[in-house]
Amino acid sequence: MQFTTAAILGLAAQCASGVAPSTIAAVVHTESKGYQFALNVNGVAQQPDRPTNAADAARIARSYIAKGYSVDLGLGQINSNNMNALGLTWASVFDPCANIGAAGQVLAGNYHRVRDGRMPQEALRVALSMYNSGSQIRGFRNGYVHRVLSNAGVANGVTPVAYAAPISAAEGGKESQPPTTMLAELAAENMANAGPTPAASPPPAWDVFSRAAFERARHAEIGGS
Repeated sequence: MQFTTAAILGLAAQCASGVAPSTIAAVVHTESKGYQFALNVNGVAQQPDRPTNAADAARIARSYIAKGYSVDLGLGQINSNNMNALGLTWASVFDPCANIGAAGQVLAGNYHRVRDGRMPQEALRVALSMYNSGSQIRGFRNGYVHRVLSNAGVANGVTPVAYAAPISAAEGGKESQPPTTMLAELAAENMANAGPTPAASPPPAWDVFSRAAFERARHAEIGGS
């Protein structure tokens, strides 16, 4: 399944609340272009054909892992070596919410490890380098950090849409119910026209992508009022 930027923003808000959705969108766009079953086998000359479902993706990935390769998996390209530490299984790693949640966990963890003694923007870039390579340096040298920064505006002007889990045959044809947090967000959106809109809270200081967009929007609102 190919996810639009609007869908990725909705997923990020629902599943990776520790990182601003626009930052997750930039990372996902860089990593997988929003393709749910994306695979990247590290160290091979030719990548496998693109799988079309989670079962095929897991089967292909596991066949390469059995040969000694590591594989980057799903929307956030979570490395197979990190699945256990992130609480992921082959049943969950291609689930969009679980995968993006893991991506947010890795990125936020990286940031908190490197933030001391660094300006927020520098720390975020180092965290992105680590997300890509595990190194504070290699992600700069191979151009990854630059690519994410270039994609930082991918979410500008896009309205998030809520993610609804697909109907699963294993669940007797019943659509999965969204978690309580998602229901609360949808209720808040549906009540938006009932009264004045409260002022939005600024993103965390370290999230320079969203912080800059927030400040631009705030200044535009002040200038237009």
